[in-house]
Amino acid sequence: MAKRETDAGRQKKGKPNQYKGETNVEHFVTEDERRTRWIMEGIPMLTAEYPDSEESDPDSEEPEGTSLARLEHVANIYVKQLARQIHRCCSDKKWTGYQKRVACEQLVGLAFLSTESMNRLAKEFPEPFREIAEELPHFPCLFPAHTEDLRSLQKIMWDEFNLGKRHTLKLHAEPGRKTFSKKTWVNALLIDLIQLVHKSAQHEAELDPGLDYGLDTFREVIYHVPLSPDPQNTKRWLDVIWKLLLVGIPEPEKHPQLRKLGQHPSRTERAHFGERKTSRIIKDAVGKNAKHQTAGYVRAAIKEALGKYLVRMLRKEQSDK
Repeated sequence: MAKRETDAGRQKKGKPNQYKGETNVEHFVTEDERRTRWIMEGIPMLTAEYPDSEESDPDSEEPEGTSLARLEHVANIYVKQLARQIHRCCSDKKWTGYQKRVACEQLVGLAFLSTESMNRLAKEFPEPFREIAEELPHFPCLFPAHTEDLRSLQKIMWDEFNLGKRHTLKLHAEPGRKTFSKKTWVNALLIDLIQLVHKSAQHEAELDPGLDYGLDTFREVIYHVPLSPDPQNTKRWLDVIWKLLLVGIPEPEKHPQLRKLGQHPSRTERAHFGERKTSRIIKDAVGKNAKHQTAGYVRAAIKEALGKYLVRMLRKEQSDK
Protein backbone atom coordinates (compact mmCIF):
# COMPACT_ATOMS: atom_id res chain seq x y z
CA MET A 1 0.00 0.00 0.00
CA ALA A 2 2.80 2.41 0.93
CA LYS A 3 4.49 1.87 -2.45
CA ARG A 4 1.31 2.54 -4.44
CA GLU A 5 0.65 5.68 -2.44
CA THR A 6 4.15 7.07 -2.90
CA ASP A 7 4.16 6.25 -6.62
CA ALA A 8 0.79 7.91 -7.03
CA GLY A 9 2.02 10.93 -5.17
CA ARG A 10 5.01 11.29 -7.46
CA GLN A 11 2.90 10.95 -10.59
CA LYS A 12 0.44 13.50 -9.27
CA LYS A 13 3.26 16.01 -8.93
CA GLY A 14 4.22 15.41 -12.53
CA LYS A 15 7.57 13.78 -11.77
CA PRO A 16 8.67 10.69 -13.69
CA ASN A 17 8.39 7.48 -11.75
CA GLN A 18 11.99 6.33 -11.53
CA TYR A 19 11.18 3.49 -9.19
CA LYS A 20 9.60 1.16 -11.71
CA GLY A 21 10.78 -2.41 -11.91
CA GLU A 22 13.02 -1.76 -14.93
CA THR A 23 16.76 -1.59 -14.57
CA ASN A 24 17.12 1.69 -16.46
CA VAL A 25 16.27 5.07 -14.99
CA GLU A 26 15.06 8.31 -16.50
CA HIS A 27 16.81 10.79 -14.25
CA PHE A 28 19.45 10.86 -11.57
CA VAL A 29 18.10 10.09 -8.10
CA THR A 30 19.16 12.33 -5.24
CA GLU A 31 20.23 11.00 -1.87
CA ASP A 32 17.04 12.43 -0.38
CA GLU A 33 14.93 10.39 -2.82
CA ARG A 34 16.91 7.26 -2.05
CA ARG A 35 16.52 7.75 1.68
CA THR A 36 12.78 8.43 1.36
CA ARG A 37 12.20 5.30 -0.66
CA TRP A 38 14.43 3.31 1.68
CA ILE A 39 12.29 4.40 4.64
CA MET A 40 8.98 3.77 2.88
CA GLU A 41 9.81 0.44 1.27
CA GLY A 42 13.10 -0.84 2.66
CA ILE A 43 12.54 -0.73 6.41
CA PRO A 44 9.35 -2.88 6.42
CA MET A 45 11.26 -5.59 4.53
CA LEU A 46 14.38 -5.35 6.71
CA THR A 47 12.38 -5.64 9.93
CA ALA A 48 10.23 -8.56 8.72
CA GLU A 49 11.12 -11.91 10.26
CA TYR A 50 11.48 -15.09 8.22
CA PRO A 51 11.77 -18.27 10.30
CA ASP A 52 14.79 -20.32 9.22
CA SER A 53 12.97 -23.65 8.96
CA GLU A 54 15.63 -25.29 6.77
CA GLU A 55 18.58 -25.06 9.14
CA SER A 56 17.49 -24.45 12.68
CA ASP A 57 20.24 -24.36 15.30
CA PRO A 58 18.85 -24.95 18.80
CA ASP A 59 22.07 -23.67 20.37
CA SER A 60 22.10 -20.43 18.37
CA GLU A 61 22.08 -17.19 20.34
CA GLU A 62 19.85 -15.68 17.67
CA PRO A 63 16.21 -16.86 17.78
CA GLU A 64 14.48 -18.12 14.68
CA GLY A 65 12.91 -15.37 12.64
CA THR A 66 15.65 -12.79 13.28
CA SER A 67 15.18 -9.86 10.89
CA LEU A 68 17.55 -9.06 8.04
CA ALA A 69 18.45 -5.76 9.65
CA ARG A 70 19.47 -7.50 12.88
CA LEU A 71 21.49 -10.18 11.07
CA GLU A 72 23.28 -7.62 8.90
CA HIS A 73 24.06 -5.43 11.91
CA VAL A 74 25.52 -8.33 13.93
CA ALA A 75 27.51 -9.61 10.93
CA ASN A 76 28.95 -6.14 10.36
CA ILE A 77 30.10 -5.93 13.97
CA TYR A 78 31.71 -9.39 13.91
CA VAL A 79 33.51 -8.81 10.61
CA LYS A 80 34.93 -5.48 11.83
CA GLN A 81 36.00 -7.08 15.11
CA LEU A 82 37.63 -9.95 13.24
CA ALA A 83 39.54 -7.53 10.98
CA ARG A 84 40.77 -5.55 14.00
CA GLN A 85 41.93 -8.72 15.75
CA ILE A 86 43.77 -9.89 12.64
CA HIS A 87 45.42 -6.49 12.33
CA ARG A 88 46.62 -6.73 15.94
CA CYS A 89 47.90 -10.26 15.34
CA CYS A 90 49.80 -9.34 12.18
CA SER A 91 51.27 -6.27 13.91
CA ASP A 92 52.52 -8.34 16.86
CA LYS A 93 56.12 -9.48 16.36
CA LYS A 94 55.77 -12.41 18.73
CA TRP A 95 53.65 -14.37 16.24
CA THR A 96 55.33 -16.34 13.45
CA GLY A 97 54.56 -15.92 9.77
CA TYR A 98 52.54 -19.13 9.77
CA GLN A 99 50.48 -18.01 12.77
CA LYS A 100 49.70 -14.76 11.01
CA ARG A 101 48.66 -16.71 7.94
CA VAL A 102 46.27 -18.79 10.04
CA ALA A 103 44.74 -15.58 11.38
CA CYS A 104 44.31 -14.13 7.88
CA GLU A 105 42.75 -17.38 6.64
CA GLN A 106 39.81 -16.74 8.97
CA LEU A 107 38.87 -13.56 7.10
CA VAL A 108 39.56 -15.12 3.69
CA GLY A 109 37.29 -18.03 4.52
CA LEU A 110 34.56 -15.68 5.65
CA ALA A 111 34.90 -13.68 2.42
CA PHE A 112 34.58 -16.91 0.42
CA LEU A 113 31.43 -17.86 2.30
CA SER A 114 29.88 -14.42 1.80
CA THR A 115 30.80 -14.15 -1.89
CA GLU A 116 29.75 -17.69 -2.76
CA SER A 117 26.43 -17.17 -0.97
CA MET A 118 25.89 -13.94 -2.90
CA ASN A 119 26.76 -15.60 -6.23
CA ARG A 120 24.34 -18.42 -5.54
CA LEU A 121 21.56 -15.95 -4.77
CA ALA A 122 22.46 -13.82 -7.81
CA LYS A 123 22.03 -16.84 -10.11
CA GLU A 124 18.63 -17.62 -8.63
CA PHE A 125 17.44 -13.98 -8.35
CA PRO A 126 19.49 -12.03 -10.93
CA GLU A 127 17.28 -8.95 -11.26
CA PRO A 128 17.84 -7.25 -7.85
CA PHE A 129 21.56 -8.00 -8.00
CA ARG A 130 21.73 -6.59 -11.54
CA GLU A 131 20.09 -3.37 -10.37
CA ILE A 132 22.67 -3.09 -7.60
CA ALA A 133 25.61 -3.88 -9.90
CA GLU A 134 24.53 -1.34 -12.52
CA GLU A 135 24.98 1.49 -10.02
CA LEU A 136 28.33 0.34 -8.60
CA PRO A 137 31.94 0.85 -9.75
CA HIS A 138 32.97 -2.51 -8.21
CA PHE A 139 31.24 -5.78 -7.39
CA PRO A 140 32.32 -8.65 -5.10
CA CYS A 141 33.36 -11.79 -6.97
CA LEU A 142 35.78 -14.71 -6.75
CA PHE A 143 38.73 -13.65 -8.89
CA PRO A 144 40.08 -16.66 -10.85
CA ALA A 145 43.73 -17.45 -11.50
CA HIS A 146 43.15 -18.98 -14.94
CA THR A 147 42.86 -16.47 -17.78
CA GLU A 148 40.00 -18.34 -19.47
CA ASP A 149 37.98 -18.19 -16.27
CA LEU A 150 38.75 -14.47 -16.07
CA ARG A 151 37.18 -13.86 -19.48
CA SER A 152 34.10 -15.74 -18.37
CA LEU A 153 33.91 -13.66 -15.19
CA GLN A 154 34.22 -10.43 -17.19
CA LYS A 155 31.37 -11.54 -19.44
CA ILE A 156 29.15 -12.21 -16.44
CA MET A 157 29.98 -8.90 -14.76
CA TRP A 158 29.76 -6.71 -17.85
CA ASP A 159 27.15 -8.41 -20.01
CA GLU A 160 24.83 -10.15 -17.55
CA PHE A 161 25.05 -7.81 -14.57
CA ASN A 162 25.86 -4.62 -16.51
CA LEU A 163 28.40 -3.57 -13.89
CA GLY A 164 28.67 0.21 -13.73
CA LYS A 165 26.13 0.84 -16.50
CA ARG A 166 24.10 3.33 -14.45
CA HIS A 167 26.96 4.62 -12.31
CA THR A 168 27.28 8.40 -12.15
CA LEU A 169 30.60 8.24 -13.97
CA LYS A 170 30.68 6.88 -17.50
CA LEU A 171 32.27 3.56 -16.49
CA HIS A 172 30.29 1.26 -18.76
CA ALA A 173 30.47 2.58 -22.33
CA GLU A 174 27.57 2.04 -24.71
CA PRO A 175 28.25 -0.17 -27.75
CA GLY A 176 30.43 1.73 -30.20
CA ARG A 177 31.27 4.42 -27.63
CA LYS A 178 34.35 5.01 -25.52
CA THR A 179 34.55 5.81 -21.85
CA PHE A 180 37.11 8.04 -20.18
CA SER A 181 40.62 6.82 -19.34
CA LYS A 182 41.94 6.70 -15.79
CA LYS A 183 45.43 7.00 -17.24
CA THR A 184 44.68 10.63 -18.05
CA TRP A 185 46.00 12.47 -15.01
CA VAL A 186 43.16 15.02 -14.98
CA ASN A 187 40.56 12.25 -14.85
CA ALA A 188 42.48 10.49 -12.07
CA LEU A 189 42.68 13.75 -10.13
CA LEU A 190 38.93 14.36 -10.44
CA ILE A 191 38.11 10.80 -9.34
CA ASP A 192 40.28 11.25 -6.25
CA LEU A 193 38.63 14.58 -5.45
CA ILE A 194 35.11 13.16 -5.93
CA GLN A 195 35.96 10.38 -3.48
CA LEU A 196 37.34 12.99 -1.11
CA VAL A 197 34.03 14.89 -1.28
CA HIS A 198 32.23 11.72 -0.16
CA LYS A 199 34.75 11.14 2.65
CA SER A 200 34.39 14.77 3.77
CA ALA A 201 30.61 14.41 3.85
CA GLN A 202 30.98 11.23 5.89
CA HIS A 203 33.28 13.05 8.30
CA GLU A 204 30.72 15.84 8.65
CA ALA A 205 28.03 13.25 9.38
CA GLU A 206 30.20 11.71 12.13
CA LEU A 207 30.76 15.11 13.73
CA ASP A 208 27.10 16.13 13.55
CA PRO A 209 24.92 13.03 12.99
CA GLY A 210 21.76 14.75 14.15
CA LEU A 211 22.18 17.74 11.83
CA ASP A 212 22.07 20.00 14.90
CA TYR A 213 24.07 22.63 13.02
CA GLY A 214 22.33 22.15 9.68
CA LEU A 215 23.74 20.68 6.50
CA ASP A 216 27.43 21.29 5.92
CA THR A 217 28.96 22.13 2.56
CA PHE A 218 29.81 18.59 1.50
CA ARG A 219 26.75 16.86 2.91
CA GLU A 220 24.49 19.37 1.20
CA VAL A 221 26.01 18.51 -2.17
CA ILE A 222 26.02 14.75 -1.54
CA TYR A 223 22.41 14.70 -0.31
CA HIS A 224 20.77 17.23 -2.61
CA VAL A 225 22.83 17.58 -5.80
CA PRO A 226 23.11 14.57 -8.13
CA LEU A 227 26.45 14.34 -9.89
CA SER A 228 25.07 14.62 -13.42
CA PRO A 229 25.87 16.53 -16.64
CA ASP A 230 23.22 19.11 -15.75
CA PRO A 231 25.15 22.45 -15.80
CA GLN A 232 23.80 23.63 -12.43
CA ASN A 233 24.60 20.32 -10.72
CA THR A 234 28.05 20.11 -12.27
CA LYS A 235 28.80 23.66 -11.19
CA ARG A 236 27.88 22.86 -7.57
CA TRP A 237 30.08 19.78 -7.61
CA LEU A 238 32.92 21.64 -9.27
CA ASP A 239 32.78 24.28 -6.53
CA VAL A 240 33.32 21.72 -3.74
CA ILE A 241 35.92 19.85 -5.81
CA TRP A 242 37.75 23.15 -6.33
CA LYS A 243 37.53 23.89 -2.61
CA LEU A 244 39.25 20.60 -1.78
CA LEU A 245 41.80 21.08 -4.54
CA LEU A 246 42.83 24.44 -3.04
CA VAL A 247 43.36 22.75 0.33
CA GLY A 248 45.96 20.43 -1.19
CA ILE A 249 47.26 22.82 -3.85
CA PRO A 250 46.78 26.41 -2.58
CA GLU A 251 48.29 27.90 -5.74
CA PRO A 252 47.15 25.72 -8.66
CA GLU A 253 48.41 28.31 -11.14
CA LYS A 254 51.95 27.35 -10.05
CA HIS A 255 51.38 23.60 -10.31
CA PRO A 256 53.28 22.33 -13.38
CA GLN A 257 50.43 20.18 -14.74
CA LEU A 258 47.47 22.32 -13.68
CA ARG A 259 49.14 25.44 -15.04
CA LYS A 260 49.22 23.89 -18.51
CA LEU A 261 45.44 23.51 -18.37
CA GLY A 262 45.05 27.19 -17.54
CA GLN A 263 47.44 28.48 -20.15
CA HIS A 264 45.28 27.42 -23.07
CA PRO A 265 44.70 30.73 -24.94
CA SER A 266 40.96 30.31 -25.49
CA ARG A 267 40.20 29.41 -21.87
CA THR A 268 41.28 32.76 -20.48
CA GLU A 269 38.59 34.39 -22.64
CA ARG A 270 35.65 32.26 -21.56
CA ALA A 271 33.64 31.84 -18.41
CA HIS A 272 32.74 28.47 -16.92
CA PHE A 273 31.10 25.97 -19.33
CA GLY A 274 31.81 27.94 -22.49
CA GLU A 275 30.14 31.25 -21.65
CA ARG A 276 31.94 34.44 -22.57
CA LYS A 277 33.62 36.22 -19.71
CA THR A 278 32.19 39.57 -18.71
CA SER A 279 34.31 42.30 -17.21
CA ARG A 280 32.71 41.56 -13.84
CA ILE A 281 33.67 37.88 -14.00
CA ILE A 282 37.20 38.76 -15.05
CA LYS A 283 37.53 41.24 -12.20
CA ASP A 284 36.29 38.67 -9.69
CA ALA A 285 38.71 36.07 -11.06
CA VAL A 286 41.84 38.19 -11.05
CA GLY A 287 41.18 40.35 -8.01
CA LYS A 288 41.76 44.07 -7.61
CA ASN A 289 45.55 43.92 -7.65
CA ALA A 290 46.69 44.24 -11.27
CA LYS A 291 49.97 42.43 -10.75
CA HIS A 292 48.07 39.24 -9.91
CA GLN A 293 45.95 39.36 -13.07
CA THR A 294 47.93 36.69 -14.92
CA ALA A 295 47.67 34.23 -12.02
CA GLY A 296 43.98 35.02 -11.66
CA TYR A 297 43.29 34.36 -15.33
CA VAL A 298 45.19 31.07 -15.18
CA ARG A 299 43.38 29.98 -12.01
CA ALA A 300 39.96 30.70 -13.51
CA ALA A 301 40.95 28.86 -16.68
CA ILE A 302 42.12 25.83 -14.67
CA LYS A 303 38.76 25.58 -12.95
CA GLU A 304 36.97 25.85 -16.28
CA ALA A 305 39.14 23.11 -17.77
CA LEU A 306 38.45 20.79 -14.82
CA GLY A 307 34.73 21.42 -15.33
CA LYS A 308 34.97 20.35 -18.96
CA TYR A 309 36.83 17.16 -18.05
CA LEU A 310 34.24 16.44 -15.36
CA VAL A 311 31.34 16.73 -17.80
CA ARG A 312 33.05 14.32 -20.20
CA MET A 313 33.37 11.75 -17.43
CA LEU A 314 29.70 11.81 -16.46
CA ARG A 315 27.10 9.45 -17.82
CA LYS A 316 24.39 11.25 -19.76
CA GLU A 317 20.79 10.67 -18.77
CA GLN A 318 19.15 8.10 -20.96
CA SER A 319 15.89 6.19 -21.07
CA ASP A 320 16.78 3.03 -22.95
CA LYS A 321 13.37 1.70 -23.74
